[in-house]
Amino acid sequence: MGWVRVLGGDRVWVWAVRGWWAALPFTAGPVLADGLQETSAAWRTTASVGLWVLWGIVLAGALLAHPATLVLVRLAGLSAVAALVWAGLGGADWDEVALMAAVTGALAAVALSAPVGQVFVNGISYGDEVRLLLRPPAVLLAGPLPAAAVVTVGGVVSGPLLLAAEQWAWGGIVTTAGGAVAVLGGRSLYSLTRRWVVFVPAGLVLHDHLAVRDPVLMRRRAVAALEPAPKSSDAVDLTQGAAGLLLELSLSQPIPLTPPTRRKSRTDEIQAGSILVAPSRPGEAVALARQRQLVQ
Repeated sequence: MGWVRVLGGDRVWVWAVRGWWAALPFTAGPVLADGLQETSAAWRTTASVGLWVLWGIVLAGALLAHPATLVLVRLAGLSAVAALVWAGLGGADWDEVALMAAVTGALAAVALSAPVGQVFVNGISYGDEVRLLLRPPAVLLAGPLPAAAVVTVGGVVSGPLLLAAEQWAWGGIVTTAGGAVAVLGGRSLYSLTRRWVVFVPAGLVLHDHLAVRDPVLMRRRAVAALEPAPKSSDAVDLTQGAAGLLLELSLSQPIPLTPPTRRKSRTDEIQAGSILVAPSRPGEAVALARQRQLVQ
């Protein structure tokens, strides 16, 4: 089956991330423990228990391929690097910190990669279909996405640590407000993992709430070409300003598209004879289209 061929090699990277995370208490754990030595007993206990709980939650999530656990694994990898740097500031040996942070950072980068993302989003695929993530808008990568990651993680950990430091008033406020902020940030990040180009037996589906109100099926007989878009393309741009190589999907007959406006009206529809999309793996998208004989 097509999805087996596509995802087979990618799973090696997924298992590398899972393996390193499973080993983290035995590799980076001593470094984090050194960083906690100069803190109060209550703060140290709270941080230690919290780290173990979060480690277990992330490990369980990493073993379950799903768009939601993709967000969890990606946030965890970046947070682990930040925690190691904090340990260095707290008194841990900087040589050990640098080594552990470098390896953990490399695996965090792997977790952010398109192959790993593809394995996780296909954890909820049906039958003989393959989902390819769409690249996020460049404007989000420039600030809002990192900010959402920071407030999501910070909203989870800040309150309990303030309470452990006996900052009762601020701890209570931050715990309550931080939980709400973390939920909002997590939902925003999760929504970006549900933007796909989906190869299905009937053709190709665009599933992107930022570009169209409802998923759009381009039936097999309507797909004429899928290839890198020329700079002068006049196709309808559904990439939301994503950076990198864009693909132009040409159709043998126009299809109706409805932007995701609040007002529901047929006058919102546009007719598109070709569209621009930005899959995270454009080469894989073209290869899949040819393998499934959607295009020549």
